[in-house]
Amino acid sequence: MTVLDVKQATEKIKRNEASYKFTTGEIGAVSRVDTNQVQSNSPIEDHIASDKIDLGKGGIWHAWAVYDGHGGQHTAIVLAHALIPYVERSLKAHFDSPTDSTIETSIISAFKTLADEISEDGLTALTSGKSHAEVQARLAANYAGSCALLALYNPADSTLYVANTGDSRAVLGTPAESGYDTVALSDDHTASNEAEVARVQALHPDQKDDLITKRDGDCHRYAGIAVTRAFGDARWNWPEEAMTKWEKEFSGKPAPGVVKEPPYLEATPEVKSYTLKGGEFLVLASDGLWNHLSSEGVVEGVGKWISAVKEGKLAEVGSGSPVAFGGGEVTDGQAQGISFWDYWKTKPEWFVYEDDNAATHLVKNAFGGLQRQLFTGVMTVDTPVSKTMRDDVSVQVVFFDGA
Repeated sequence: MTVLDVKQATEKIKRNEASYKFTTGEIGAVSRVDTNQVQSNSPIEDHIASDKIDLGKGGIWHAWAVYDGHGGQHTAIVLAHALIPYVERSLKAHFDSPTDSTIETSIISAFKTLADEISEDGLTALTSGKSHAEVQARLAANYAGSCALLALYNPADSTLYVANTGDSRAVLGTPAESGYDTVALSDDHTASNEAEVARVQALHPDQKDDLITKRDGDCHRYAGIAVTRAFGDARWNWPEEAMTKWEKEFSGKPAPGVVKEPPYLEATPEVKSYTLKGGEFLVLASDGLWNHLSSEGVVEGVGKWISAVKEGKLAEVGSGSPVAFGGGEVTDGQAQGISFWDYWKTKPEWFVYEDDNAATHLVKNAFGGLQRQLFTGVMTVDTPVSKTMRDDVSVQVVFFDGA
């Protein structure tokens, strides 16, 4: 294994970066979109998408999405190809009298319809009598699972809609007197979300005390999985008869022991809207980024990156005085009983400003920033070792005029 230095590690995280610039009015107020994906799994389980949505008299909308897969890439691949078109069709069907309410209903309907079709296709395949290969191919999107984070932008009235299922996250940076304010446009659907815990416990009152597991006193997992909402993941949703057939005839994995009265996971998104005023930027990212950066840290980091770019002050890669892992605050984590993940957080004061792509800038800082030994260490390793250190990371940063 080749030990990477800062420049080599930077080259590695830049492999999949892309940047798109737009003239004023080309797609409304959007001036630029930066994207990047850095894999840990092989193949990568995350996928991203962007597209136009033609609503006829409703005009052309624009969409950006992040799909964070787990247990394989197959569900995320289906979403990357199908979710935006499903949303487009659903919006068209209800666009005679568009309101925030009907738009939200249309988006939710599209998510639920696609989730149901993925499940039904797998259940039908089990009893179809088709070849083993065809059945396995149709089961794949149910064996795996995926979160879905979708942003829709209507240039006509400068409205942004964000729909979220799972633990990817959307944050908006809005211009303030000093820097940018942070506006949350999604909530994490995990066991750390008290509202989600209350919701799932209400759905399964007889298992109320068994569904949520804790780690170090904090809610950690729901029914053995990291999220409370997702696409796919049939092991948490299918009836016992189907699961038994899958396991015996097609080598499927059994349902977790806590699964007694499925379904446990749903793909229904939460939808939030925001009217843009100018100069904002939107960050969409899978949880591989948020594991190490706070929403406020991301907004501060992008805000200062914008200033550095405008002023021509991006630094040379690898320059600056490196910071010890954890800022030197933790010298012997094992002795103190502190896990690697517990103190791997990058503070804004450890950010570096040396990459000309905002998504790459965020990934580099999530993976250490000025903690250069941390950055080169986690980027030197590849799967399967990397999976113990970092997740797949997918980021889309959308800039609106003035940002």
